[in-house]
Amino acid sequence: MNRKAQAICVTAISRLKAERERRKLSKYFIAQESGLSPQMVGYVERGLRNPTLETVLRMAEAMGVEFEKIIKQARKEVSKSAK
Repeated sequence: MNRKAQAICVTAISRLKAERERRKLSKYFIAQESGLSPQMVGYVERGLRNPTLETVLRMAEAMGVEFEKIIKQARKEVSKSAK
C-alpha cells in the first residue's frame, strides 16, 4: 500500500474513533453491536491491528455511521496535509 492510501486508512480509523467518542459510545457497545471483541475494537482504534474492510464496516454500522462519508473526509484531510 502506498503512503497516501495508508494515511487515508489511518485517518479514517481515527475519525471513526472520534465519532464513537463524540457519541459517547463505549468500545464494549461497539463490540456487542458489531460482533467483535472489545479487544479488537481497541486494537483497531489504537492502530495495533490492520483491520479488514469487513471489520471496519461492522464497527461503522454498529455506530450508525456511513463509512463512505468517513473515507471521503479522510481523503480530503490527507490531500490538504500533502499540499
